[in-house]
Amino acid sequence: MLTRHFVCDFVADIDLSKIYVMKKIMFVIIVLLGLSLVKADAQYVKRKPVFSINLSVGAPGPPPYREAIWIEPQWRWRNGRYVEVAGHWAKAPRRGSTWVAGRWAYTNRRGYRWHNGYWK
Repeated sequence: MLTRHFVCDFVADIDLSKIYVMKKIMFVIIVLLGLSLVKADAQYVKRKPVFSINLSVGAPGPPPYREAIWIEPQWRWRNGRYVEVAGHWAKAPRRGSTWVAGRWAYTNRRGYRWHNGYWK
């Protein structure tokens, strides 16, 4: 059983500078989490961008090999804006996989956001 004397000695031994450092660390963590949420929200745009004229949306010809699947052009978020990434041929990661094309999704509050394509 803890005595009152022991508890008082324990509380007196706590270094106040350690508490101050812990408070600063917690503050930095909270600020960084907040900034990460702001960055994630920044990927919304008011208008969907369109691919440039010289970018081929459809497959540029027959597949280069039998299992090749055409991956349409995609959008990537870089340096605060969406940039187009050219389409390419790819091999499915597993037999029977299909490619689900990327798409734009609209939210009333924020605008449009690109959802990457993926293998299904």
